[in-house]
Amino acid sequence: MSETNEPAPNDSPAPASGTHPRNVVSIVVNVIVSVAVLAACLFGYTLLGERQRPQRSKPKKSAVTVVTTEALTPHNGPVQIEANGVVVPFREIRLATEVAGRIIEQSDNLRAGRMVEAGEVLIRLDPIEYELEVERLRAQAAQEASEIVAADVGIENTGQLTLLAEQQLRIATEERERVASLVKRQAASVAEVDVAKRAELSARAALVELQNRRRELVASKQLIVDKQALTATALKRAELDLRRCTVKSPIRGIVVASTVEEQSFVATGTTFVTIEDTSAVEVRTNLTSDQMIWIWSSRGRVSLERSAGVEIPHVPAMITTEFGAEVFSWPAVLERIDGAGIDPGTRTYPCLFRVDVPESVRSSTESRRLTRGLFVAVSIAADPDRVLYQMPEHAIRPGNRVWLNVDGKLSIVPVTLVSRSDSTVIVELSQPTTATKSFETADVIVSPISDPTEGMAVGTPSEQKPLGGAAQMSGTSEATTLTNDRGTADEHTTSGDEKVQG
Repeated sequence: MSETNEPAPNDSPAPASGTHPRNVVSIVVNVIVSVAVLAACLFGYTLLGERQRPQRSKPKKSAVTVVTTEALTPHNGPVQIEANGVVVPFREIRLATEVAGRIIEQSDNLRAGRMVEAGEVLIRLDPIEYELEVERLRAQAAQEASEIVAADVGIENTGQLTLLAEQQLRIATEERERVASLVKRQAASVAEVDVAKRAELSARAALVELQNRRRELVASKQLIVDKQALTATALKRAELDLRRCTVKSPIRGIVVASTVEEQSFVATGTTFVTIEDTSAVEVRTNLTSDQMIWIWSSRGRVSLERSAGVEIPHVPAMITTEFGAEVFSWPAVLERIDGAGIDPGTRTYPCLFRVDVPESVRSSTESRRLTRGLFVAVSIAADPDRVLYQMPEHAIRPGNRVWLNVDGKLSIVPVTLVSRSDSTVIVELSQPTTATKSFETADVIVSPISDPTEGMAVGTPSEQKPLGGAAQMSGTSEATTLTNDRGTADEHTTSGDEKVQG
C-alpha cells in the first residue's frame, strides 16, 4: 500500500484538467488579432498611402499671343521741340567821347542798372574852347567874304580902265596910219612916223598891263573863294565838335556799365558807358542735329534767311520761365544761327531766337521782363513735312523700337523720337514709304511680350475670348474631379477606421 501511494522522486506532478486547451485558445486569439491589425494596416496603407492622383488635363496653349494694343494715331499739326536757353542782349552800344574836355554835367541815370531814354543827355563837356573856335572861324569867313567883295570891285575897275586903254590904242593906231600916209605923199617927216609908233606902243603896253592886272584880280578872287570853302568846312567841324560836347543816348536801354564822374577829364575816344538795347532781346540755345532736322523740314514758312550758308526758316517758339509759383511766357521766332555753323565744343547749332516784345508776357497775375543771363525753356513749334505718329510713352521699347500689330502679325519697327509731352510721344517710323499704308491700320502694342520675334502671331483679348472661355470650363471640370476623388478617399479612410475599432 505504501509503495503505491508515494510518488517517485523524479516524476513531476501532472497538470490540472482543462489547463492545456485554454493556453491554445489564447495563442490562437493573439495570432488572429495580430493578423487582423496587420491586415488593417496594409489595407489602410494601400488605400491612403498609394492613392493614385487624378490626371489633370491642361488646356492646349494657343498659337496666338494675347497682347494689349492702342491705336497708332497719325500726328497732324506742329511738333513741340523742347530745349533750354539763356537770354542774351539783342545789341549793346558802347558810347565814347568824340572830343576831349572836362565833364561839367552828368545825368542822374548814368548809373549801372538804370534806364535811359532815347535822346536823354548823358554828359556835357566844357564847350568854351569849341565856342571860341566857332567864333574865330565865323569871323574869318566874314573877312574872306569882304575880300571877295574887294576883289570884285578891283576887277570891275580894271575892266573900265581896260576899255579906256583899248580906245587909246585905237586912237594911236589911227594916228600912226595917218602919219604913214602923209609920209608917202611927202607931207610929213620920218621923225613924225616914229613918234606915232611910240605912242601906239605905249597905248598897247598900257592895255596889256590892265588886262594882266584884271587876270591877277580874278585869280586872287578864286583863291579867296577856295579859302572861304575851307573856312566853311572848318566852321562845320568846329560846330560839330561843339555839338559833340553834349553826349545823348541814341537808344532806350539799361545802363550796363559807367566809368566816368562829373568834373573828370576825358580824352577823345574814351568809352564811358555801355547801354543794352531793351527794344528786343535774344535767347541763345544749342540744338542738336536731330532737332535741327525737324526745323529745316518745316513746311509753309513765310520767309527764309540764309545764315552760315544754310537757309533758316523763321519758325515760331515760346519762351517760358518760372518766378516762384508763376509761369511767364514770351513769343519768339528763330532768327539766325550764331556763328559759322556747328559749335566744335558741343557739336550743336547755336541758335538765336528773337523776342520783339520782351515786356509783353502772358501770366495770370503780373508781368515780368526778360533780362540778360536768365535761364529759360524754349518750346519750338516746328511743322515738319514728314509722316509722324502719336503713341503712349510706355510703348517705346529699349533701343527706340515699337511693336506693332499689323494684320495679326508682330512687326518690330525702329522709331525716331521727335517730341515728348507728358505721357505721350511723337515719333517717326523708320520704314520705307511703301509700308505707310499698312501702318494706317496697325495698332501699337503696349503690353509686354516674353520673347518677341518678327512676324509672330498676336491678337487682342477680344479676339481670344472664345478660347479663354473653353479653357475656363476645362479648369472647372478638373477642379470638380479633384474634389470628387478627395471625397472618395475620405470615405475609404473612415471605413477603415471603423473596421479597426470593431
